[in-house]
Amino acid sequence: MIHHVVMWRLRDEAKRADWLVVVEQLEGNVAAMRASVPGLLRLDLGVNRADGPDAADLLLYGEFESWPALKGYETHPIHDELRRLLGPLRIERRVVDYQT
Repeated sequence: MIHHVVMWRLRDEAKRADWLVVVEQLEGNVAAMRASVPGLLRLDLGVNRADGPDAADLLLYGEFESWPALKGYETHPIHDELRRLLGPLRIERRVVDYQT
């Protein structure tokens, strides 16, 4: 199984203005990917509740049946929409892909 973990830190203004609307859009995007990306076994979006200077604001956790399935996800049009939503909001992105 392939695991895909992404964490974002967002601009302060992104967390203040229409934050609940942004989260709803992201959750809708994640639900659409769950329903349509071949080889995607699990996809969760987490909104951080921890405080601290090292805390990320959002986490995306995915499980895929294979490396080619992960590659398909990365080029899927619905994933492009996620990038479009988050791109202007983020100041930092970290990703880890690993196999178990």
